[in-house]
Amino acid sequence: MSHVIPLTHARQRPCVVFVDDDAGNRQAFRSAFREAMEVFTAGSAAELWRLLELYAVDVVIADQRMPSLRGSDLLAQVKERHPHVRRMLMTGYADLDAIIEAVNNGGVSGYFAKPWVHDQVVRAVDQAYTERRAEQDHVSYIRKLEDANRQLEFALRQRLLS
Repeated sequence: MSHVIPLTHARQRPCVVFVDDDAGNRQAFRSAFREAMEVFTAGSAAELWRLLELYAVDVVIADQRMPSLRGSDLLAQVKERHPHVRRMLMTGYADLDAIIEAVNNGGVSGYFAKPWVHDQVVRAVDQAYTERRAEQDHVSYIRKLEDANRQLEFALRQRLLS
């Protein structure tokens, strides 16, 4: 796990980190979605931070009820540290307050109930991945325009000085 997965159009599958304190849930998620996306799992915030540093993660999906940190709080931290990463919440409980908090504080773009509906998760992750790629294309285009503008300004200065 020491290689970086770059965010490029050559990469056709979204890179997702699923955060849950339950090892069985992590294994089930990996097994269920490994064909549709690049899946990493984390059992703690520390593991998540390490994965976010190593990989070009598109989406973090966090379980709400974990012993050390609520998923909504973790996703708010992800928003702060890695604002380009899309965030989603998953919970086995009908916890409306958690959903509201996650949307308001964590900028969550998706919410799933456990047990998850496979196609619903895949569609939401694919949509987030498409949005992330479009955002990256936009940033790249702006940078190219800025570079071209700097080159034109330099050429104009050189011409005016000569």
